[in-house]
Parts: sequence; structure tokens; C-alpha cells
Amino acid sequence: SRKELFNLNCRLINFIHNLKERCGLDTKVCVDLMDRCGQVMNLWEKEHSVERAASLLTERNTYVLLSVCNCDDPEGRKYASLVNNLSTTHPELTDILNRMSNPSKDRDKRAGSLRKKDMSAA
Repeated sequence: SRKELFNLNCRLINFIHNLKERCGLDTKVCVDLMDRCGQVMNLWEKEHSVERAASLLTERNTYVLLSVCNCDDPEGRKYASLVNNLSTTHPELTDILNRMSNPSKDRDKRAGSLRKKDMSAA
């Protein structure tokens, strides 16, 4: 759960490569960043972009490093924190991350509660 400073005045392709290198990740791993509000930056979509990292990320902001599984499948996309003890350091983000990685469970809960309301109204 360490903090790193990164130069945002570089191309996204270089930023993402440097991010993976400094965090000891394989270059083939699909990564993303989440800000403190739970907003995912969708870096995996721009992994080969020559846009500046500052066009997507905000200076002096704190982000949580995520791994992304099934990048190409929006329905099956799963996010996992690469930060140790996320539930301790950022408990509010743990719930958001769980909901993002299990959208069908969230939909099922809402549908179940709607069905219960319908049954109680009958």
C-alpha cells in the first residue's frame, strides 16, 4: 500500500508502461486506476494512446491501481484492487469495486426487491 508519484506530462502509452514497470507488473496485464470517488479512468482503452496522461488524470490526485480481467467483454469485465488492504485504507472504494465487478449480482438484488414489492402489493 505504497504511494508513488508519476509524471502526467507524458504520453499515456509511456505512462501506463511506467506504471506497470514501477509496480512490478507484467506488460500484458490490463490495468486501470480508480479515483477516490470511485471513478474508473478506463486506461485499458487508451493503452496505446499518444494523448498526454494529464488529459485523463488530475495532478496531485490519489488513485487506486486495479487489474482488469476480460477487458474486451463489458459484461464479464472484473476489477481487482492491486492495493493491499484496500478495505482498510479506502473502505468506501471496496463496495464500489465489488459492485463494478459483479453487476449481475447487483441487478439480481434490485430485481428481487422489485419482485418482493410486487408480491406485497398483490
